[in-house]
Amino acid sequence: MTFDEYFDNYEGKGIDYDGNYGVQCFDLANDYSVKVVGGKQFLGMGAYEIYTNYYNQPGHNLYERIPNTPDFVPQKGDIMVWGQGLGKWGHVAICTGKGTTSWFESYDQNWTGRNEPVTLIRHNYNYVLGVLRPKDQERVLSKQDKQDKPKPKELKGDLNGDGKVDAADIAVLSAHIKGIKALE
Repeated sequence: MTFDEYFDNYEGKGIDYDGNYGVQCFDLANDYSVKVVGGKQFLGMGAYEIYTNYYNQPGHNLYERIPNTPDFVPQKGDIMVWGQGLGKWGHVAICTGKGTTSWFESYDQNWTGRNEPVTLIRHNYNYVLGVLRPKDQERVLSKQDKQDKPKPKELKGDLNGDGKVDAADIAVLSAHIKGIKALE
């Protein structure tokens, strides 16, 4: 199941993965980890432990742990984790890939603490610790996402097609100028 398939199905619905305490943000992270990433459920009492106790999490090798920095912008499918500055248990949500260095969008559950179902929320970066990024992006991205990836820009001056502009390109151009070989 891809990110898009998952949230097309679960947006507006409550997920109580463990059957305890109603719908919690931790339930969303666990369900997403198992169904989309192909991982295991996370361990801990608070959502912040998904990040702070990363190396002891089952399946941590399926993720790259990336800290929040001033120039960080999350990607689609990143699991965003807030620390205890936000509240005793922290918070966790799944990023859409839309955002800048001052805001980002994510799918959250129980953002206000009233057992709200999966909802799209726009956030700032206050109290964000960082993300767990699924290493296998094939499991996250849809066919459309893969088609929409920007193509590398054509490198001007790369006359021999080796991906760089160097002396070999000058030799190709020189041969063309001397009339020895036509440019392709």
